[in-house]
Amino acid sequence: MAELIRYGAYLPKYRAPLGEIQTFEGRPGRPRAKSLATPSLDEDALTMAWEAAGRALGGTAPAAIVSLSHSAPFGFRKMSQTLARALELDADVGCFDISGHPGSLLDGLELASALADGGRGEVLVIASDHVVSYDANVCDMLSAGGAAAFLVGAAGGFATLGPLVRDGREVYDIWRLGQEPEVRYRLEVLFDGYGRSARGAFGKLERLTERATAKYASVCASQPHPQTLRALGRAGVTEAQLASTSFVAQIGNLGSASVGVALALGLDTARKGQVVAAFGYGAGEGIAQAIEITSAPPKSGTAAQIAGEPIDLGTYYRWTRRRQQEPH
Repeated sequence: MAELIRYGAYLPKYRAPLGEIQTFEGRPGRPRAKSLATPSLDEDALTMAWEAAGRALGGTAPAAIVSLSHSAPFGFRKMSQTLARALELDADVGCFDISGHPGSLLDGLELASALADGGRGEVLVIASDHVVSYDANVCDMLSAGGAAAFLVGAAGGFATLGPLVRDGREVYDIWRLGQEPEVRYRLEVLFDGYGRSARGAFGKLERLTERATAKYASVCASQPHPQTLRALGRAGVTEAQLASTSFVAQIGNLGSASVGVALALGLDTARKGQVVAAFGYGAGEGIAQAIEITSAPPKSGTAAQIAGEPIDLGTYYRWTRRRQQEPH
């Protein structure tokens, strides 16, 4: 089985005040997150991916790159190929882009495992996102940004990528039509789909591995909304398993980077001999994977990036409105 060799995550340092945004938009009630991890005007999914990739590579030149994002700064191009050039990698590096849903990092790890086990060499998998929402919609979408990267190889790593299972059905909870600049969403469908898929996926993983869900050292899950994490309890996940990996209530929804940042947090606290579980979700599909820790993980320091630096309401709106109105 393929192994994780190194990993890294990047969170933009600025934190927008969600409570003030909610008050400004006339939305009553308690904010669902303390703040939002907000990229500055010179940051986007590509620059955040570059930051995370550099932390995961440590000077290594991978044989291939797998890139995942719903908010690439351009269309009709491979983000993975542009990223390879920015990282000054060889021209013959394999470049793969994956779209799909916010849980697709686990698709990327599965592809990387096949490439590595097939003798292709080490593969870098990067999830980077900032799905921007505007005006009152940000209060529900919890729009934030971040990136996570994982170097996968056939040997020489600190963790084995174990069994992977899928469960779900097609639903329309979060989607975008054509070239619309903003996602559409139905939170009640998201909550229901997430819970159903989590129960199905963790049930399949338990039967396949004969390991009870509550026996994992931690669960590293996609977290589009705090309410989705509560649904994991009905899948057998305990609060203690989420204690070191949950962040949505602090910094918001990171889109396709969500499960990657959660996994980086989980690996940072894992010890040799433990097994952690990753759970990716999107569009009604849940993907669960067991990851066995075989030696001490190289710490990424992701938790230290959570706090960030606050920005005021005016700065937040200046940045988000400019993203909507003009390219950068």
